[in-house]
Amino acid sequence: MKISQLLASLLVLLLAGAGVKYSASQQNVMDVLIAAHGGGQQVDASSATGLRKLNQDLDAERGSVSSERAAAVKAAEAARVEMRDSRVKRDDSQAKLDGHKSDLEGLRSKVDAMTESVEKLRASFNEAVEHIKASNAVEIDASVDFVTVLEAIKGVVEREEKRTAEINERLADWQAARTAATEKLAKEKVELNRLTAINDKFFTDYTKNDDEFPLLAVDSRWKFVVFNAGAESGLVPGDVTPLLVKRGEVVVTPLRIVTISGGMVVAEYEPKNLQPGVRPELGDRVFRVKPLGN
Repeated sequence: MKISQLLASLLVLLLAGAGVKYSASQQNVMDVLIAAHGGGQQVDASSATGLRKLNQDLDAERGSVSSERAAAVKAAEAARVEMRDSRVKRDDSQAKLDGHKSDLEGLRSKVDAMTESVEKLRASFNEAVEHIKASNAVEIDASVDFVTVLEAIKGVVEREEKRTAEINERLADWQAARTAATEKLAKEKVELNRLTAINDKFFTDYTKNDDEFPLLAVDSRWKFVVFNAGAESGLVPGDVTPLLVKRGEVVVTPLRIVTISGGMVVAEYEPKNLQPGVRPELGDRVFRVKPLGN
């Protein structure tokens, strides 16, 4: 073994011995302290003194405080729940109270309105009584009671209602007759307008019977004549409005309208209808055979 290893082993042994001695010294100190404050580990709890007694008292008080604290917390929670329930009940009671107040205000308004209505009815009744007295519709003695006055007024009202119903019935009959008359008048007016239009047309056409149209052109080869009758002549092509060519009071020949354009009329005639030695010439005049308006 080397010298260094031997020295290291001796050093370890010395340190271990010092540690054991220190531990023994510490144990002695603890034993002294424990003995000074209540004895050793096997001392009975009832006879403990010093620090042990103090610890036991503290543990007992701590347990008591914990129990009281738990009880206080439980009581506080119960009080909080009760306070919450009381608050809910109080809010409900306040809401009901507010509702009752609102109902009371509504009833008060209704009572005021009814009172006002009663006063108005009373005033109207007094006015009606005075009116009836003034009109001599019924005799009212100032000494009679309210019911008698009402009965008297009721009789007057019933008579007036009956008279009003009769008037309304007559009025309804008059209105029905007036409606019927109005409808008849409207129909007659329509018929009158129709007849007036016919009459106006008749006179308009009748005045055209005196119209005469001088010949403007004559073609003996093709047997037609031309004259200007105007746009409102009423002449129609064909055999509807036959015409005559006259020279003075002498009838030259009948005409048949061929075409009408812008008032210019082209009409033809038959040679067999001509008088011997007579034919249409310029200056002859055209008349209607069948006058309009007949």
